[in-house]
Amino acid sequence: MTETVRWRERVRTVGVAGVVGLGVWLGGVPPVTFAEEVFIQQEELPIGLPDFPREAWRRVPELKPEQEIKVGILKLHPSFRSAIEYNDNIRLSDKDDRDDVIFIERPAVIGEMKLGDHRLEAGYGTELLQFAKEQEENTTNHLAHGLLELNFKDFQLMASEAMEDTTSRLFTETVARDHVFLNTVQILGRYDRPMWALESGWTHNTIDHKTPIFNEFDYGEDVLALLGGYKLFPKTLVLLETDVGFANYDHNTSKPDHTYWQLLTGVRGELLPKVTSTVKVGFQSREFSELNGESLDERNLLVADAEVVYSPRVSDVIRFQYLRTLRTSTYATNNYYRQDKISVSYRKRFARKWLMTPGWSWQSHGYPRLSTEGGRTETRDDFFNQLGAELRYEIQEWLSSGVAYNFVSRNSNLDTLDYENNRITFDVTVAF
Repeated sequence: MTETVRWRERVRTVGVAGVVGLGVWLGGVPPVTFAEEVFIQQEELPIGLPDFPREAWRRVPELKPEQEIKVGILKLHPSFRSAIEYNDNIRLSDKDDRDDVIFIERPAVIGEMKLGDHRLEAGYGTELLQFAKEQEENTTNHLAHGLLELNFKDFQLMASEAMEDTTSRLFTETVARDHVFLNTVQILGRYDRPMWALESGWTHNTIDHKTPIFNEFDYGEDVLALLGGYKLFPKTLVLLETDVGFANYDHNTSKPDHTYWQLLTGVRGELLPKVTSTVKVGFQSREFSELNGESLDERNLLVADAEVVYSPRVSDVIRFQYLRTLRTSTYATNNYYRQDKISVSYRKRFARKWLMTPGWSWQSHGYPRLSTEGGRTETRDDFFNQLGAELRYEIQEWLSSGVAYNFVSRNSNLDTLDYENNRITFDVTVAF
């Protein structure tokens, strides 16, 4: 691949994997279950703009090249994380805020084979959660992914699948406990030239709720996308992207099928020395099918995705992100909500083996339709604040330990939806 392809490069160690992946969850959502430390968050906007979940939330850990066991042409990356966490509000409730101590075990393995410039990868991990007091919250979660990457002179083809079967309190809209199966299949092709590049892809999401109260929200989604880039400067590309998506519900009882289209333009690359960025802005339009004899209005919105990373030294990384888009809603009669999110994070390495990662995010969700909570009928508006920090010590290349603190709050104009949550986690991680 040429330098041009970096406008779609995978998340790097100094990127999300290095900042969010070291223990500071900056999504502005209730805490997820798989490890913030070794299971990384994916890009907010991969190719196109798939709806929730866009892609299975988490993946088996990506490890350093030196952390591997070779078996012929096969490379294995086993890992194990043991953690103990204190959570002061496991039910994310304003009235029923129960605290607990949680024991967490996360074994995982990833395998990789390379044949020339081509690569095949697969991984599987489990997560065992044991609650000291509220043992009905105990669960075992499963995670798997596969990737085939074919690299030719100017062309690259990637096919991937990511699966997650988990039970947790996943959503920002409701904090009810849900057993959900998420699966994402993606096929992506790139064609690179010295001054320009083209990328086209297809993404399919499956969202299957195993908890009866959420069954009506099961749906499948397909996204087709086309993106082109022209090298404006040696390390800067100007981008143009168009996407179309189709969301089809299994049961059209309360949620209508819908299609959406968007057009984005922007830049990606090294704008200044030690400053890299991706900035995409554009327009999104959604059209909803008729539901129960009711015609629903089309929704149009200006959307944006911006990320700026400043790295004055190898040991320091500062990241700023802004996202504005629409999300499919599971709340009441709302078909969507508008999301705005700002986050800032910092990663500092010092004394060679120490890592410090503080971060903060703010997020708002705006709903278009009236709903009733606690005797009040209004259009719902939620505001999330999250603050987190971790201190980590790399004892050996294969052994590390850390302590992390995370705080998240939801403030809603419908007061019964408010909550605050504090978590303190201590872990030991082994990775070969």
